[in-house]
Amino acid sequence: MRKIVFLDIDGVLNSEKYDRQRTAQDGNIDETRLAFMKELIDYTNADIVLSSSWRKHWSRNAEECDAIGMEINHTFERYGLKIFDKTPIIGARERADEIQVWLDAHVGEVESFVILDDTFGGWGALQKNLVKTNSRIGRGFERSHMERAKELLCAGQ
Repeated sequence: MRKIVFLDIDGVLNSEKYDRQRTAQDGNIDETRLAFMKELIDYTNADIVLSSSWRKHWSRNAEECDAIGMEINHTFERYGLKIFDKTPIIGARERADEIQVWLDAHVGEVESFVILDDTFGGWGALQKNLVKTNSRIGRGFERSHMERAKELLCAGQ
């Protein structure tokens, strides 16, 4: 049984504040947020599933990643993090629908899950598993979000 972190990137691993402050040498991901992600993954032993629109750049097969996908892999690797999978791209539906399709394809494999995202609304039954970040206030994924994600992933243990 797996614990899963469905991960959005924009608004979670970067923010408006980061975008205003970063230089041309800085990447698209605010690495200060990856320290919290590393702590969450180490504590829960969860797997990361990309639910971000960035997933179109990433593949389990590193040779199929484009430049952005490679940047994601290299940045995560510096923090000892690895992406396990990504949600399917099923068109103009809500992100929640894509997460639900992934969950339905992995019935019996998922012990618990959390969704890290800054998107408002459209979550339906998945709302209870959402840890909503705010890219306009703070830096996206903050310690309080990490602590709530730990609670959701470890509930019932």
